Amino acid sequence: MWPIFSGGSSRDLVNCMAYHEDTGLIIVGGNTTSPDFAPAANDHGFLYALDIDGNFQWGRFFYNVSYAVSDISGCKISSDGSSLSVLGMGKSVPIIMEMEILEGTSKAFYSLEYYLTSDDVSPDYATAGAIYYEVNDYRNGLPYYYVGFSMDNSVELVRMRAPLDDSSNPTIDWAYEFY
Repeated sequence: MWPIFSGGSSRDLVNCMAYHEDTGLIIVGGNTTSPDFAPAANDHGFLYALDIDGNFQWGRFFYNVSYAVSDISGCKISSDGSSLSVLGMGKSVPIIMEMEILEGTSKAFYSLEYYLTSDDVSPDYATAGAIYYEVNDYRNGLPYYYVGFSMDNSVELVRMRAPLDDSSNPTIDWAYEFY
């Protein structure tokens, strides 16, 4: 066992951790407001990877990007072990990212904004870490993300079909709402 410190002088929260057996990487994600850990003193989602000996391999802050991510609340290795699925908040809506494991680079990014959002209707979202990416569903062989988050006073469970290629779009296959 080895001690390791990450974070800074303000609030730092670890919300998820995933272990990738093939590479031996331990991937950690969360939220920080520490200006001595993140690029600035406001909410930043982060991910970093350590090897099994505790050596830093890569790290990412989602700051100063076109779609700033303020929190990482869930992460899980995909069903085939080829990528890391990440659930978080970006611009106050739930987001899904698919990350390459060895380098920590983004392979895909999706936002789950409510389709009836307008100036008068703006849901209050929260994420709590429920994400899973099934690369090859046993029923039909298609790739699906399964995510859970809260919207206003309900819990949302969503199955989103991942794009099959670069020219297709993700599709919400089903969504259930529980009060």
